[in-house]
Order: sequence, then C-alpha cells, then structure tokens
Amino acid sequence: MTYLLARVENFSRFDGENLSADPVMGYGRSGKVPHEIHNFSVASDGFIYGYLPKEGGGDLSRLGGNRGDAEASNVTVIFISSGVLCGYYRNATVLSHPIKHPDNLEAGSSPIYCRVKVQPENAFLIPAGKRHDELQPRPPGQFPVLYGNEDSAWVGWFEGLVAGIQQTFRSEKKRRKWTNSVERSSKARAMALHKYGLRCECCKITHTDNVRASIFEVHHKVPYAENFETRQLKISDLAVLCANCHRMIHRMPDVSDVNALRAYLK
Repeated sequence: MTYLLARVENFSRFDGENLSADPVMGYGRSGKVPHEIHNFSVASDGFIYGYLPKEGGGDLSRLGGNRGDAEASNVTVIFISSGVLCGYYRNATVLSHPIKHPDNLEAGSSPIYCRVKVQPENAFLIPAGKRHDELQPRPPGQFPVLYGNEDSAWVGWFEGLVAGIQQTFRSEKKRRKWTNSVERSSKARAMALHKYGLRCECCKITHTDNVRASIFEVHHKVPYAENFETRQLKISDLAVLCANCHRMIHRMPDVSDVNALRAYLK
C-alpha cells in the first residue's frame, strides 16, 4: 500500500464552511480561501474529491503506478494540520493531473482543481474537538505533500493510531443505526414525554397543547462506550428535545452530550 501525506488548513468540517479556527497555514492567514475547503464534501456524482496543496501527488510511479498512467488506486491519503491528524482517505484514486471539481466549486473566486477521488465511506474526518494526535516522527521541512509506504516511520505511527480510530467509527455507525430506530419509535417518544413533559431539555422551550407539542422529539443519549446493541433501553437514555435542538445536537462532536449543546446555546 502507498501513502500520501498532505498539509492542509484546519477546517472543522471541510464541507465549504468559513475558516472558523485560527488559521495554521500562511495562505489561511492571508485571507485567501484555501482550496481544500471541500475535501470532505460529497459531490453530485456521489464521490468526494480532494485537493492536494501545490498540485502535489502527481508522481504515480511512487504510488504503485507507472509513468504515463492516468491514475493510481488503493492509496491512503492523510491530511494533517499544523502536524495534527485531521482526516484521511482509504482506497483513494490519485489522478496524474488535477481535474476541475465536477460541481464547479470555487475557493473564493478561484476554481477548485482536485487530484484525489474517493468513495464517501472511505473518507474519515476526525471531529474538530478530538484532533489531538500529532504526527510522529514529524517529517522535517515545509513539504506540501509527502510520499510514503509501509517502511516510512510516520506511516507506522498512523496505522497504529487509526486502528483505534477505525474501531470508534465502526462503533459509532452501529450506534447511530440503533439510535435512529429508537428515536423514530412512537413508543419511546410517548414514554419520554410522559416522564419529562413537553419541554426541550436544551433550549427550555415548552408547549402545553398537542398541536405545538408536535415539535418535540426523542433523542437517544447513550455514550459511545456503552454496549448499546445488547443493553436494555432505559428511560434515562432518552431526552426530550425540540426539532431544532435535535438537529443541532446531531452535528455536535459528541451526539450523546446534551449538556454540551445546552452550554453552546447559552
């Protein structure tokens, strides 16, 4: 397997949002919109297209391909921001020449050209609040893109780290699937409303009539570490939220943390 290591700006979601964190790269601090702004956005054709800085990554002979090939497959692309892992692609396809983003996306007023193509299920973004793992050993120099293989020291560090991350992703996918079945259950909703009343646990909005009370939904707040597939559903697992707060909490880094959303809304 071959690897590409790319230095990028520190976006929370990489799906077109404004640069909210303190910029860590020179071009981010300059006020220019970084071209990796959409590196985790799903395009209209169902793929994710990734920008690599300074059009790096084009030497396909170092990625398992041959000179003259149009693309190289089965490449792991690792994104670091100020040395810290923020996301990666598995089984990605790297193109010999960058292509214009199929949805004609722009960074500011400049067209975005992408060199990497990957299925969304093979793109893994570390939540912004959980980006703490710094690349070890950190390669010297100010490189935009670095090639690697199984013998590279930083590749060994990466593979050891993501073994645990992958387990977390798999656990979270299962948790979401199980949680959705609970949250859409009329029985669970009735049980939670009877226990907690017609009041949002986060924003505290309340209604007493049945028409306006239809905005209230049930949120399942089992922590990630729980054995949620085998444990019996408890009333303490559930929270009553208004539809707006329910949408917001599912965008939080930890969807089980009602207190974090409540603090955010203050």
